Amino acid sequence: MRIGFGGLVDRSGKWSLPRILVAGCAALAVAAGGLWFFLGHGLGGGTSGCEELSRDARVRTALGEAHRSDMTCEELGRAMKRAAVPGSSADGHTREAAAAMKNILLAVDDDIRRREQLGVDAALRRPLAESLAAYADVNVMLTDPTDSVYVRESLFSRGPWEAEDGFHMAVNDDTLVRVIRAVSVDPAAYAVVRQAQTSWEAGRLAAFPAGSEALRWSVGARALGKLDGVADHVREGLSRDEAREWNAVVVRKLSAGTATREGTEATPAAGRIERAWRRALARAPEAERDTVVERQCAVMLDAAGFTAATDQCLSNASGTASRALRVLRAV
Repeated sequence: MRIGFGGLVDRSGKWSLPRILVAGCAALAVAAGGLWFFLGHGLGGGTSGCEELSRDARVRTALGEAHRSDMTCEELGRAMKRAAVPGSSADGHTREAAAAMKNILLAVDDDIRRREQLGVDAALRRPLAESLAAYADVNVMLTDPTDSVYVRESLFSRGPWEAEDGFHMAVNDDTLVRVIRAVSVDPAAYAVVRQAQTSWEAGRLAAFPAGSEALRWSVGARALGKLDGVADHVREGLSRDEAREWNAVVVRKLSAGTATREGTEATPAAGRIERAWRRALARAPEAERDTVVERQCAVMLDAAGFTAATDQCLSNASGTASRALRVLRAV
């Protein structure tokens, strides 16, 4: 991950507060370890999208009887997660939950583009991230946006479809990248999404026989590259210290490797691949952690015994990171 050291927008205004108050506020911000930026309710200078989002017909449909016109952002976030992930996802998702998830993602993306701001209220970030992490569909869409079934079903008019493992949903790849970027102002929310992708990718690699085609091993780098691009874009709007703090939270969360999806306990081989990745990240000196994260697909391929595909995976990751940045900068 590369740190973008651009200054924060909306920080150029002149303040009329007494100097001593400014100094005191700055000291409190430093003492808080930068968390004021990640946990505050602002969107980096814009207004909260909760009111408009709550009025969206798709959100009202997704929430059903749980919807109220006077919902706070906290209540809206909790209600959206309950609608998309009403219980354990171990046995797959219901038709209603999958439909709610698609409606919520489409509504959030439209709200982002309407406001021309890649952010959501702080109270929505974690619930949305945890909902994303609960859907293997998200992992598939990030990994292979050309999958014919997901491409067909990503049309706005298409509802959930049923398979042996429950109901599934799909949205456009760019929609998914924008929503993930919106929640990733909170580094812990970003880590939730990336950890879910890591676990899914470890399982995918563990399931491949040793003699399978090398090209198939490296396709997971597409998803990791998109997440690299999201991280790069987040840091472009942060100061140097804020970017360092954002990185530190992400690394701490990813090194812990907390489980993110119920009913997806790792096989021994997948668990070994994940542990190798966490060790590589935890042991890397702070100055080298960005490089280690960018090389995640190579680290996991090495652990899986597919070293021959590492060059291809790094190329895939770099290319999709660049494309994700172009999508995000166009908002």
